Amino acid sequence: MATALAGLLAGTLLGIAHFGSLWWNVRLYARGGALAAFGLQILRFALIAAGLWGLARLGSFALIASAPGVLLARGVMLRRLGRAQ
Repeated sequence: MATALAGLLAGTLLGIAHFGSLWWNVRLYARGGALAAFGLQILRFALIAAGLWGLARLGSFALIASAPGVLLARGVMLRRLGRAQ
Protein backbone atom coordinates (compact mmCIF):
# COMPACT_ATOMS: atom_id res chain seq x y z
CA MET A 1 0.00 0.00 0.00
CA ALA A 2 2.83 2.38 0.81
CA THR A 3 4.51 1.72 -2.53
CA ALA A 4 1.26 2.39 -4.37
CA LEU A 5 0.84 5.69 -2.53
CA ALA A 6 4.47 6.58 -3.27
CA GLY A 7 3.88 5.72 -6.92
CA LEU A 8 0.78 7.93 -7.09
CA LEU A 9 2.62 10.85 -5.51
CA ALA A 10 5.71 10.36 -7.66
CA GLY A 11 3.58 10.05 -10.80
CA THR A 12 1.79 13.28 -9.96
CA LEU A 13 5.08 15.12 -9.43
CA LEU A 14 6.56 13.63 -12.60
CA GLY A 15 3.47 14.63 -14.54
CA ILE A 16 3.58 18.20 -13.24
CA ALA A 17 7.25 18.48 -14.20
CA HIS A 18 6.68 16.84 -17.58
CA PHE A 19 3.64 18.84 -18.67
CA GLY A 20 4.90 22.08 -17.14
CA SER A 21 8.12 21.80 -19.09
CA LEU A 22 6.11 20.91 -22.20
CA TRP A 23 4.42 24.30 -21.93
CA TRP A 24 7.84 25.94 -21.63
CA ASN A 25 9.11 23.86 -24.55
CA VAL A 26 6.30 25.03 -26.83
CA ARG A 27 7.08 28.63 -25.90
CA LEU A 28 10.73 28.13 -26.82
CA TYR A 29 9.83 26.63 -30.20
CA ALA A 30 7.38 29.46 -30.89
CA ARG A 31 10.03 32.09 -30.18
CA GLY A 32 12.52 30.48 -32.55
CA GLY A 33 14.75 28.88 -29.91
CA ALA A 34 14.79 25.49 -31.57
CA LEU A 35 18.14 24.42 -30.11
CA ALA A 36 17.12 25.27 -26.53
CA ALA A 37 13.72 23.65 -27.09
CA PHE A 38 15.35 20.49 -28.40
CA GLY A 39 17.62 20.35 -25.35
CA LEU A 40 14.65 20.79 -23.05
CA GLN A 41 12.79 18.06 -24.93
CA ILE A 42 15.65 15.63 -24.32
CA LEU A 43 15.73 16.65 -20.65
CA ARG A 44 11.94 16.14 -20.34
CA PHE A 45 12.13 12.63 -21.75
CA ALA A 46 15.15 11.75 -19.63
CA LEU A 47 13.40 12.94 -16.47
CA ILE A 48 10.21 10.97 -17.08
CA ALA A 49 12.17 7.88 -18.14
CA ALA A 50 14.37 8.03 -15.03
CA GLY A 51 11.35 8.56 -12.82
CA LEU A 52 9.46 5.63 -14.30
CA TRP A 53 12.55 3.45 -14.12
CA GLY A 54 12.92 4.31 -10.45
CA LEU A 55 9.27 3.48 -9.83
CA ALA A 56 9.69 0.18 -11.65
CA ARG A 57 12.56 -0.61 -9.30
CA LEU A 58 10.16 -0.08 -6.37
CA GLY A 59 7.79 -2.63 -7.84
CA SER A 60 4.88 -3.07 -10.15
CA PHE A 61 2.37 -1.49 -7.76
CA ALA A 62 4.36 1.74 -7.62
CA LEU A 63 4.73 1.84 -11.40
CA ILE A 64 1.07 1.12 -12.09
CA ALA A 65 -0.06 3.61 -9.42
CA SER A 66 2.00 6.34 -11.06
CA ALA A 67 -0.21 6.32 -14.18
CA PRO A 68 -3.26 7.94 -12.52
CA GLY A 69 -0.91 10.48 -10.96
CA VAL A 70 0.48 11.46 -14.35
CA LEU A 71 -3.03 11.72 -15.77
CA LEU A 72 -4.16 13.80 -12.81
CA ALA A 73 -1.21 16.14 -13.30
CA ARG A 74 -2.02 16.40 -17.01
CA GLY A 75 -5.55 17.55 -16.23
CA VAL A 76 -4.36 20.04 -13.64
CA MET A 77 -1.73 21.49 -15.94
CA LEU A 78 -4.16 21.72 -18.86
CA ARG A 79 -6.63 23.65 -16.73
CA ARG A 80 -3.94 25.86 -15.26
CA LEU A 81 -1.77 26.53 -18.31
CA GLY A 82 -4.43 26.07 -20.96
CA ARG A 83 -5.87 29.48 -20.12
CA ALA A 84 -2.48 31.21 -20.33
CA GLN A 85 -2.17 32.97 -23.63
